[in-house]
Amino acid sequence: MRRRGTRLLRAAALAGIVWTALAVPAAAQTVVQVTEAIGQDAVWTPDNTYVLNGFVFVEDGVSLTIEPGTVVRGKPGQGENASALIVAQGGRIFAEGTRENPIIFTAEADDVSDPFDLPLDTRGLWGGVILLGKAVINTSTGVGAIEGIPTTEPRGAYGGSDDSDDSGVFRYVSIRYGGTDIGAGNEINGLTMGAVGSGTVVEYVEVYNNQDDGFEWFGGTVNSRYLVSASTATTPSTSTKAGAATTSSGSPCRPRRSATAPASTTAAPIPRTASPTPPRRSGTPPSSARAWAPPTPTTPRP
Repeated sequence: MRRRGTRLLRAAALAGIVWTALAVPAAAQTVVQVTEAIGQDAVWTPDNTYVLNGFVFVEDGVSLTIEPGTVVRGKPGQGENASALIVAQGGRIFAEGTRENPIIFTAEADDVSDPFDLPLDTRGLWGGVILLGKAVINTSTGVGAIEGIPTTEPRGAYGGSDDSDDSGVFRYVSIRYGGTDIGAGNEINGLTMGAVGSGTVVEYVEVYNNQDDGFEWFGGTVNSRYLVSASTATTPSTSTKAGAATTSSGSPCRPRRSATAPASTTAAPIPRTASPTPPRRSGTPPSSARAWAPPTPTTPRP
């Protein structure tokens, strides 16, 4: 009975995503095998399913636009056969889903229309998503080679001197079943951000069942918010190579299961009436807020 109840709860949690993420039935979609770097501006649409074969780079000076409801899958594999989407320095991604039609990055084996197709502990079936920018990081040279990509790959570099660097928009996105090992225990995070600048928007993103961290920041100044990391094998989020990156967490895209927010943040559900792109909060308190004052001292009892 308990197992049946768990499955029913999981189905209810999934219903908000899996029935709305596909603009057309899965059988009617065209499968596009992505085998090479993206060397010119491209648009990915929800009437196709895109399958990443190996490391797919968005090159310097190129933008990739992913429309709401699009599903991107990663081929299985480890080491040099791992699959991931990497936005290199100077490249930009515009992955702007909506609350009702999030963009889904998942494993090739995942049937997003069936909440029971994979075991609950499935992880590490593909890589993940990596954003690389030019903001300041704390290394002796000011640059680094990002975790999850072989150090022999020059497009894995991150860091620089432009704290306002713009890598695009990453909003209402779900990343599932990633974190494959590229060697020597070096897994890929769900969403890796290396020196991502403050001109980049990262919000309403969930990572589900990743083998490594859900989110990891390597320096940078990006102000990310409303992030959820659920059922990861390691920590929900990690930050290193100090920068000024900040984050807050909430509940994006109706997460598949109960989510664990980073310990330094407070999770809060998004009201059903909330706008998909709410304005960022002002640092000025409302005029009705009362100023803090010390308590009135009391006379001690004799």
